[in-house]
Amino acid sequence: MSSQIISKSLDYACDILLANNAVRYVGILDNMGNLIYDKKQNGVNLSISDEKSRSLYIKSVLGILFEKDFDVQIGSLKYNVSHRTKIDMITIPMFNHVIVISTEPNENCDVIANSAIQIFEKLLKN
Repeated sequence: MSSQIISKSLDYACDILLANNAVRYVGILDNMGNLIYDKKQNGVNLSISDEKSRSLYIKSVLGILFEKDFDVQIGSLKYNVSHRTKIDMITIPMFNHVIVISTEPNENCDVIANSAIQIFEKLLKN
């Protein structure tokens, strides 16, 4: 699959998630914590510097990797949710990538995460 097709597919998937005004940001990380694609809601200020974002991405990937240690005993991780006072963060491991989604606080992260899983499973399986 060409990188142009992948980029358009990621753009489309992010647009679907961002149609929900509670979703502020969607990023796709590789397994080293490098941001490979992202998109944010129009008019949203992410308020984290690029340097801090990089640290957050690496932490997100490392957290997912540490969770894998428990897959045999308690099952594989579907997603993690971090509730903060200003935003909620969802991290989803998928096919050697990590999807990072930030939402408005106190939103239904389970619904958003499960929607993202369905959307990206169709996209990243191919």
